[in-house]
Amino acid sequence: MTLGLLPALGGGLGELASTGQAGRLLDGYLARYVGAFERVLYFSYLVEALGDFTRDPALLGRVELVAPPARMTRGRRAATLAWTEAARLRRCAVLRVFQITGTVPALVARARLGVPYVTTYGFSYAQLSRRGPRRLLKAAVERLGLRGAAAVIATTPALEARAARLSRNVHLIPNGVDTARFAPVPRASRGGVRRVLYVGRFSPEKNLETVVTATARLARTVPLRLVLVGAGPLHETLRAQAAGAGLEAEFPGVVPQERLPAVYAHADAFVLASFTEGHPKVLLEAMAAGVPCVASDCEGNRSLVADGRTGLLFDPHRPDDLAQRLERLLADGALADSLAAAARAMVVARYDLARLVATEIALLKRVAEAGQASPAAVRGALSD
Repeated sequence: MTLGLLPALGGGLGELASTGQAGRLLDGYLARYVGAFERVLYFSYLVEALGDFTRDPALLGRVELVAPPARMTRGRRAATLAWTEAARLRRCAVLRVFQITGTVPALVARARLGVPYVTTYGFSYAQLSRRGPRRLLKAAVERLGLRGAAAVIATTPALEARAARLSRNVHLIPNGVDTARFAPVPRASRGGVRRVLYVGRFSPEKNLETVVTATARLARTVPLRLVLVGAGPLHETLRAQAAGAGLEAEFPGVVPQERLPAVYAHADAFVLASFTEGHPKVLLEAMAAGVPCVASDCEGNRSLVADGRTGLLFDPHRPDDLAQRLERLLADGALADSLAAAARAMVVARYDLARLVATEIALLKRVAEAGQASPAAVRGALSD
């Protein structure tokens, strides 16, 4: 049985590597897929080779990275994939789509070749765009992608309810984390300069200007250093803002997934200040690593943070609110330890990646076994 993988529109291993996430796909998903399927085909949008990202003989022997012969626009690749790679797509018993945008070629492959697909619904794609034609287009892709899927994997109960309006086969399988890799380590006694950590993209929706403003205010009374791990269009803006505020800040760049546990191990607090989130993987990582967390009060963060029990929530529009939460966390060691322990226990119980990927694989196999059957037969197989 062959499994086909479709990344988000325009995606590939090189794109994941640029954000430090290639290891998550390779170790967390592909290594488990090859244990469950005879063959795995990864349809990339980029000109790349699997050997550029791994030396694992199991992956190199069982995974075929299907790349375009030359650079092309993501729209052209998505629109033509069902023709240029028809022979390989026909070999796939099911396609696993990692985000709603990846359903564009999946919809064409289903219509032309009869290959069913399962897609992740990890955030409301249309809501990330401003009002206008692009938002309407994204909303249309979202609707079509959800309706055409043999099954939908929603990562939060709110997204599950939203997807259920368009699909009869929605399964709640949240994002997970390798709880063995991301685990608490003994920490030195508190004191000296405290480290406040953020990991992720430097983009407007992440609200990092508020993080810099809040930590700069707190740094007037508490010795601290802000560590911003990642990259993005706001890099120079944030660096200039921190320097102008007299805030000690580190910008180590993108850190590969396998090296992130050491980054979390040196943090006294983790901050995620986004205006909107789906089901944030970095928050899961920080919680699993035993770092007390302060997160913005938005839908995705609330799915993980119970205020006062597994972390602290704040109003993302109020830097002073964030500063107060951070001050409380850094001043009260007992509170920080309690929040960190409760968050770690919750993640181990609910979000262990190995268990969640096993659940996903079982779903993929049910869809694959339904094969080329009618949509009604697929729904019947999934409801058994």
